[in-house]
Amino acid sequence: MCLLALLIKKINSNIDMVIIYVNFFVNFNQCKIKFMNKISFVILLLITSTCFAQNKNEKDSLLILARNSKYDTVKVDCYNKLFFGEVFSDVKTSKKYFEAMFLIAKQKKLNYAYAKAFNAKGVYFDILGKLDSAYISYNTAIHYSKKAKLLSTEGSAYNNLGLLDWNKGDFYKALKNYNKSLELFEKIENINYQGNTLSNIGLIYDEIDEPKKAEFYLKKALNIRKKANDDYGLSVSYVNLGKLYEKQGKYHIAIQNYEKAIVIKKKINDDLGIAIAKYNMSTSLMKLNKLDEALAVLNDAEKICKENEAESNIVENVYSGLSQVYLGKNDLKKAKEYSSKLYVITQKNKDLERMSVYYEMESKIALREKNYEKAYTTSKIKDSLNKITSGLEIKKAINLYEAKYQSEKKEKQLLLAKNELIEKELLIKKKNTQFQILMLISLALITIGYLIYRQQKLKNKQQEQEFQLKSAIKEIETQNQLQEQRLSISRDLHDNIGAQLTFVISSVDNLKFGNQINDNKVLNQLTKISDFTKATIIELRDTIWAMNKDEFSFEDLRSRIFNFIEKAKIAKEDIGFEFKIDEKLAEIKLSSIVGINIYRTIQEAINNAIKYSKGDKIIVDVKSFHDKIQIEIKDNGKGFEIENIDFGNGLNNMKKRIEEIDGTFEINTLVNKGTIISILI
Repeated sequence: MCLLALLIKKINSNIDMVIIYVNFFVNFNQCKIKFMNKISFVILLLITSTCFAQNKNEKDSLLILARNSKYDTVKVDCYNKLFFGEVFSDVKTSKKYFEAMFLIAKQKKLNYAYAKAFNAKGVYFDILGKLDSAYISYNTAIHYSKKAKLLSTEGSAYNNLGLLDWNKGDFYKALKNYNKSLELFEKIENINYQGNTLSNIGLIYDEIDEPKKAEFYLKKALNIRKKANDDYGLSVSYVNLGKLYEKQGKYHIAIQNYEKAIVIKKKINDDLGIAIAKYNMSTSLMKLNKLDEALAVLNDAEKICKENEAESNIVENVYSGLSQVYLGKNDLKKAKEYSSKLYVITQKNKDLERMSVYYEMESKIALREKNYEKAYTTSKIKDSLNKITSGLEIKKAINLYEAKYQSEKKEKQLLLAKNELIEKELLIKKKNTQFQILMLISLALITIGYLIYRQQKLKNKQQEQEFQLKSAIKEIETQNQLQEQRLSISRDLHDNIGAQLTFVISSVDNLKFGNQINDNKVLNQLTKISDFTKATIIELRDTIWAMNKDEFSFEDLRSRIFNFIEKAKIAKEDIGFEFKIDEKLAEIKLSSIVGINIYRTIQEAINNAIKYSKGDKIIVDVKSFHDKIQIEIKDNGKGFEIENIDFGNGLNNMKKRIEEIDGTFEINTLVNKGTIISILI
């Protein structure tokens, strides 16, 4: 007599994967259990109860069997089945079933019951979003599964750990746990579970942009599921392949795969699975600029999520999709509404990947609203998060572990072959047996030592990555604080000092024109004060301009110098000005310190030429010179003899400014032949 088969799922919102609890059988006469608790192949956890809930008759039958059976293992299996039939629809009620399993485990000291109970408890914590508690429960389930030699539950728990690691973005640890589960499933020769795990591995390669490997594993999983007539697994495979083709720009093929998945999911009443497939379909529709169709399928997905009270990554994706569609339709109010909802969920789930999506959406919305400061800040945060979540070290770690796993597998196969050979040769040559066993033990010890060393090395790399993540976040926070301080200081300068200087100019002008002042000396002095104050305002504006920038391009500098020369032309109509800049330098970036020092030096040089050279032509020439920047300010004035001139503050300040930025400053002049000031940066 066998218990009914149980099939329940967990679904991820990003790449659409599942955790499946499948087919276990109990033999009453011999109490031999053949089952597989669950196969998990998700990145981020979401659980649904739509299509496999127990009907009342089945539930009553299981309760009667659990209370009346003479066999503890049968009771545990009944409570286990009741738990999975209840947990996705009423998580609080389901708690009593794994508590019943724990009671049997404590009374009978039964490792079998502990393994099943801790595995169910891990699922319970998964649904509640208590991932740390789930992690502890799954590891404890592995411990008792090994004691009970319960390979299927052990494999299930490893798969669930892979799910949690994937959720955290730790692809190496996820792959490690999936490969452990694959080893166990290979031992019990169940192709269904092997197909699910192979699908997980394919999805990890898809996550790190290894399309060839991803397609190989995903198609292999699809073929296995076709042989097993696994409708649910097939629907998942079609969604996964749809995502893969979408990344390759094959949007029509991707939509066809999503449609196949939706047909199967409707057949098995998988509502949240339909929502996931519809979200994925919307991304391809948006790529094809079919915004109305995308909005329709996303609205369907949101409705399904609300009906099922889903609160995990599928909701994040749906909110992200709706925000993008409304942004495409230029409905900024709706776009901001769904972006805010996305932020709340990402903070709750500590989801770095979708947090990056949120900041990207906020940057795009800010640009539409012409809030360039916010657009810049959110874009920088998005870029930093992307670097953290998609580093090359992750790919290296995964490739390294794949090679390690394949190597271990081959070594085990070789060891089995050698053992068989030893058994055959025992009849012929017994003396060689001890020597061969000793060699094998030595080889095994060396291998184990090497693997422990490699494992520790990989662990150190992971800790280094975590440290880099924390450092990057701290750096972003520091940069934001510095930028806020700069903006605050520049606003104070503009609003306070600028207003005061303007008031001085106004007061001086009132004195000049509002009163009849006949004393020319007083008038001249007032004019000097007015002119000096105006020049100070210009200097202040230049300073604020420099403070508001982290860096300059030469194009920024060119515009500033050009504006200054244009003003000089108006003031000195008898002098011809010429400004030339090499186009190759236009996009070169300079720090704010370098940029303002160059600008001040050129400004001072032009002022000196206007005041003292008595020439009628001034040329500013900026060009590239042997991987350096050469700037020359020339005039055709009277020149001077350098050895007979005492450098004033102006020339000394120019020289100091250039030396502070590691440049060279030279003056070449001859009497009646003009002056050339050369700057090399």
